Amino acid sequence: MSALSRLSIPLLTLGVIAFVASAAWWWITYSDVIRYNYIGAGEASVCLIGDSEICRLARALCRGAHPVGVIAYRATTFWIGAASVSASLLMFGLRSP
Repeated sequence: MSALSRLSIPLLTLGVIAFVASAAWWWITYSDVIRYNYIGAGEASVCLIGDSEICRLARALCRGAHPVGVIAYRATTFWIGAASVSASLLMFGLRSP
């Protein structure tokens, strides 16, 4: 088993975990502003992959108590997941038959 093969599975696992954590963290951060219709789900979904004025406004409008003192969502988690999944899939493609 090559080094790429041994690394691709844990990297894929890390990426999927980062994606799931990112989605959960985003939902915890933005669910109240969506529920109270401060911004729509479509506008808030942009905040999953980046930050914008509307995302900062939504976070400012949300005065709800988040569980366990969750800090505001950061899209970096999403991009770490994307990079990990992409790298692992590339490694799968580079494996020798």
